[in-house]
Amino acid sequence: MMHVQKPEITSVDEGLSQDESREALNRVLASKYFVNAPMKQKFLTTICDFQLSGRGEELNEFLIGHEVFGRDNLYNPATDPIVRVSAHGVRYKLESYYQKEGAGDEVRIELPVGKYAPRFVKNTRHEVAAVNNAAEVDQIVENDDSEKLDTSPVRKNLWPLFVILPLFLIIAWLGYSNYQFRSRETSNYTGDSTGMYKTFWGGLLENESPTLIVLSNPAVFRFVNAADPEAIINKSIPLTDEQTAEVSNKLLNKNLLKITPSSRLTLTTNIYTGLGEAMGLHNLTGVFRMINKTIQVKQSRTVSAEDLKNHNVIILGTVWVNDWSAKLPLAEDFVYTNLVTIRNLNPRNGEKSEYRAVFDKQTGEITEDYALITVGQNISGNEWFMLVGGLHSEGTAAAAEYLTNPWHLSDLNRKLEAAGRPRYYQALLKVSVENAIPTTITPVAIHPLKGKK
Repeated sequence: MMHVQKPEITSVDEGLSQDESREALNRVLASKYFVNAPMKQKFLTTICDFQLSGRGEELNEFLIGHEVFGRDNLYNPATDPIVRVSAHGVRYKLESYYQKEGAGDEVRIELPVGKYAPRFVKNTRHEVAAVNNAAEVDQIVENDDSEKLDTSPVRKNLWPLFVILPLFLIIAWLGYSNYQFRSRETSNYTGDSTGMYKTFWGGLLENESPTLIVLSNPAVFRFVNAADPEAIINKSIPLTDEQTAEVSNKLLNKNLLKITPSSRLTLTTNIYTGLGEAMGLHNLTGVFRMINKTIQVKQSRTVSAEDLKNHNVIILGTVWVNDWSAKLPLAEDFVYTNLVTIRNLNPRNGEKSEYRAVFDKQTGEITEDYALITVGQNISGNEWFMLVGGLHSEGTAAAAEYLTNPWHLSDLNRKLEAAGRPRYYQALLKVSVENAIPTTITPVAIHPLKGKK
């Protein structure tokens, strides 16, 4: 007869060294589940660093939003779920890794649901050798039931209470202190925000005419639906059965399939704008409302040269989705290319000659984008224009956030001051993307410009 003890879970505090825990982290980061996901790597590395340095109890949404995603003191986890969404993604990838590639790892990293402090655990299996003598077997059973093993449920179950209760009180106190600190910082920061906005946006606000915001009109293929007229159906493009099945599997909203009589696509050029442009419009509207200035919004296809002559203009979207982005009266250092890259015509020390987006090799999802903010005079020379556009929609959204978020805007103001406060300039931004959501925004370069071409 063999007496087998079940696998035990040993925490990092009860038997794992720092080296063992770091080795476990490095194995996970180098796995195929994380190696092409830089933001998930940063998320996991940050929370593990805090845990291994004895600061795991400090981890919360606000701190992670600041440390991992560059959120400022105005960050509100209730309205911006980026940390919760990312934690879910990291937890899922950890589970996938330990189910397959890391199934044989002795040390595992776990991220409990609803918490941000990870656990380093070790599976240890102890087996009792087979016993041939029945008396010895009985003795094992007696020992299992004896008082020497201290199986009293009261002794075994009450001791954690004396440890957890003080920790809970400490965490509650730290959380309350953090809340008070954030409230004070937010109050102090907001008090100067209007002046900060006027410092940057002053050139676009010098006259009383409304600022014109030009949205993109990208060409989009959509499914033909039951309400489309025969003229559209006749010009539509059919999909193969294989393509139809693939699209159906990827659609989150299956209701779309209910209104499509057949799998055919039609090209539309006049009813859509990009998600990044829509998010940018939302951020810009908030700024102009704050400083009591009115705006006008038009699709690029309805904008005329007369509009650009008589208004300050903000153009959202690049040359591929917004025709007016290619008609700027400015000699630019950074230009968009037909390879969907940004070319640097005047590289400085440490700068690249070309910048391109980065994609996950397995999923094809974008993980890094680049965007440009270009400021200059419009075609009449009397008004201002600003171009805000990324290589992809995520970059456009991030660039608009950079211009309207107080923390980012103060950073841009400092960099413009260091560059001599140029009247016309281009700012190049690098944008980390996670699950199609822009996260960290990093300024790469600011180039002053000379003016009209």
